[in-house]
Amino acid sequence: MILEHIIASCEAVGVNAFITNSNEKIETQLNRLQREETSPTMLVSWDIDVTLAFDANGFLENPQASIVALLVSKPQDLTKEEREQTADEMADLFQSFIKDLHGRMMKYQKQQGSPITNASYKLVPKHGKGQHSGVLARWQMRTDVTNC
Repeated sequence: MILEHIIASCEAVGVNAFITNSNEKIETQLNRLQREETSPTMLVSWDIDVTLAFDANGFLENPQASIVALLVSKPQDLTKEEREQTADEMADLFQSFIKDLHGRMMKYQKQQGSPITNASYKLVPKHGKGQHSGVLARWQMRTDVTNC
């Protein structure tokens, strides 16, 4: 369900989400997926680490997942200024995405606190041979839990 929530939030803000194959170079996958009609694109690593913990009563708390994603678009031209502007636009789009994901995950939380923590991104105005621009993002999210 982790990936379903991420994909739904991507769709809500106009981003095409793809789950990446960790066995292939990210640039190869990005160049295969990135086209004018699929921009902007978020590649989410399927290597998601999930931590489980129990509360004092022995019930499973919301699992904590560590997510890594690359949100990129292709600049109109390859000038330094255009690449930087595109990276800034992707940073703004990531913030919209993470707000949507936060709201989406709130209804599944059984303990106090935010479902999204440690959200951060690094601007990458020039990524890979295809010279995409965007952000490399990381965040932790508490997912939904089923206690039977």
